[in-house]
Amino acid sequence: MEVAKKVDHSFFFSYLGLERQEDEAGAAVLSVKLVDSHLSETGKVAGGLFYTMLDAAMGTAVSEAGGAFGVTTDLHVQILRNEASRLFVCKGYCSGIEGKNASGRGEIFDESGRLVASGMAAFKLLTAEAKQSYKE
Repeated sequence: MEVAKKVDHSFFFSYLGLERQEDEAGAAVLSVKLVDSHLSETGKVAGGLFYTMLDAAMGTAVSEAGGAFGVTTDLHVQILRNEASRLFVCKGYCSGIEGKNASGRGEIFDESGRLVASGMAAFKLLTAEAKQSYKE
């Protein structure tokens, strides 16, 4: 199967300060340097940051493996630690593709390499034909 070009990301991706890193052993890799806007009122990392990182990393891996844009249909995240860290790195993988259905898994690590969150998701792949009919 031909590998799709690198997937571009939304304005929200940039707004959060997420950065795409070089792929690593089949993983789409994202990182973020923590800023005050990522923290909740209690000083913990807001869960939405972890959800967004995992969704973006897994979705990127699935879209590139499937050669088509993927839309998240189901997302499960387990947050193990939400303490502040200067840097978080998220690795997303494509777990499988069957027709237009795909699945992914991912992990987020803090600056010391500790696992802080993990997740899995299901995606619907939009082929060129599906994208065209979706726009109508």
